[in-house]
Amino acid sequence: MRIRSVNTSLRKTVLLYRRIARHKGYGVHSPFVYGLITKVINERCPYYHFAGIEALRKQLPVQKETAGIVASRAISPKQGALLFRLANYFRPERILQIGASAGLSTLYLTSYKPGVKCIVLEKTPEQASVARWVYRQTAARTPVDLRTGDYRTLLPGILEEMPAVDFVFFNTREETDNASLFDACMKYAQAGAFFVFDGIKSNRAMREFWKTVCAHPEVTVTLDLYSMGIVFFSKKLHKRNYKVYF
Repeated sequence: MRIRSVNTSLRKTVLLYRRIARHKGYGVHSPFVYGLITKVINERCPYYHFAGIEALRKQLPVQKETAGIVASRAISPKQGALLFRLANYFRPERILQIGASAGLSTLYLTSYKPGVKCIVLEKTPEQASVARWVYRQTAARTPVDLRTGDYRTLLPGILEEMPAVDFVFFNTREETDNASLFDACMKYAQAGAFFVFDGIKSNRAMREFWKTVCAHPEVTVTLDLYSMGIVFFSKKLHKRNYKVYF
């Protein structure tokens, strides 16, 4: 209990510092990053899709013994809203999500327009079952292609099938081989593509992985939101890692 209390206090201190030092894009000289912070990250407009997605959260078909696991892995409303705003801002046509969890994050990603091509991978059958139920509720608007199995086995064929990706959401904070998944996806990232990583500070492995991503020679701009990380590859942008209050 003492360790948890210290960790919680440390996190609150870090977020308070970020809020004071990096609030509303102050000190950011890149027009691209400044626009992203002010128009997307800090925007709080409650789009009409959000209420429907959150209504589904309350109806998730989970067993009593797994309800806590599903709830802890499902994306929060705040993070889900950010995924929607990112997709709505950049308008990706091909979305790849690795790790479905409860499926709610996929709805946030694909709700900005009907007919978006979205492939989702989920290795855990129980999580895939919940996500599949969620996707069926909105299939008329945006059908989601859910594939179940080991990520490293499925990913190569899916990337060739797409055959380019505009947006990859790595919902893989518990994976031990994130580096290979990142390298595989990066080879298919077209100009203007961007990646989002969930839980970049959730454990030591993810913190080290995020450092590796930021240092990669093909990566230009990265945004560290503490709970999530956003990565861009555009050669028009100067290489820099921004820490943003979110």
